[in-house]
Amino acid sequence: MRMFNRFYGLCAVAVCSILYTAWFLTGRTFGDVVPLAGTFQTADVFDHRLVVFGDSWSASETAEEQEKIWTDHLCDLFSCYQENLAQSARSAGNTKKDTGAVIDNDELSSFGWLSRDQVPDFKAQLDQWLAAETGAMERLTEEERITRQERTTFVISFGIWDLWSLREADYNTAVSSVERRIKKLTEQLDRLAEAFKGWGPTELQIIMTQTMDVTFLPAFTSAGGDEFKDAVRLLTDWNSKLKSAATEWKDGKAQWLYMFDTNAFVLDRIRDWQLYASGIQEENGMGKNTEPGWENVNAPCLVGEGGLGVMMSGTEEKSRCQHPEKYLFWDQMHLGPSAHKLMGNAVYKETKELLNATPSKSESAASRRGVAV
Repeated sequence: MRMFNRFYGLCAVAVCSILYTAWFLTGRTFGDVVPLAGTFQTADVFDHRLVVFGDSWSASETAEEQEKIWTDHLCDLFSCYQENLAQSARSAGNTKKDTGAVIDNDELSSFGWLSRDQVPDFKAQLDQWLAAETGAMERLTEEERITRQERTTFVISFGIWDLWSLREADYNTAVSSVERRIKKLTEQLDRLAEAFKGWGPTELQIIMTQTMDVTFLPAFTSAGGDEFKDAVRLLTDWNSKLKSAATEWKDGKAQWLYMFDTNAFVLDRIRDWQLYASGIQEENGMGKNTEPGWENVNAPCLVGEGGLGVMMSGTEEKSRCQHPEKYLFWDQMHLGPSAHKLMGNAVYKETKELLNATPSKSESAASRRGVAV
């Protein structure tokens, strides 16, 4: 009888262990992530076109209703049609592993950032666009294909969620991951360039964004612990490696490639407010806080009580600030409406001669202004 009781006891322990393991894996390590972008179709006719690949900072569909994003404002100024394949997502539960689109999903798996439904990475987004664009190109003459290519500009905008996914990694491991991710990015650029070459004798026109110091995001405050102790060093590694790779890749494969310094843009907005709050104005106009007249550059406009996981999940009621246009950040991880508008304006100001130049004049315009890498 004692032997049977011991046997049943061991069986009960084994069952409980299995159930606990299953709960841990499905409820924590494999938290569901729900991509938000729907079915994509490429346009048949356009005067100018902006094709966007990226993460939630450039996605037209987001977890929380926002106003126009920076690529929308850029297209308003440039009078272009936008094909936005950038991806955002929301977590299906309260999990520390919230994430958005990254360059390579395999890197997320390496660091335990797993989900049943992964947000499409750069390769997946490019696959979707190439499939649709190939179908459109097959219906055109050679002259029409070339015209279509010459009127197309690409946006490549990743980095925020890539760096966020490395926040618990040691520095050397994180640097190795950064190198692999940048390599994957150039591999996808090679695929895009090869497709373009097959459609006609034209070169790519690309706007690429660097990323920002994620410790300035409101989400950093709620992260806690020793996370991001090497964030500034990692940011420098990311942006320098990205620019170096883009410069090397551009030769012979791109008509022009403009690199936007997102980190400098965000820090200038924060510094403008800080100087204003201290009663200091600089000769360059910094410290006047006139556009849009920031009220807060640290906290998010949209606030929930459950932290980042619940903020992303949409499962908790949230409060919204009274003047969203005067908050630098919309939620814990994203810029607010005024910042998006200012960013779109800044990119257009530096690229308008390139965007409006004829193909034969684009390279000379880039060299004259010094805005292309």
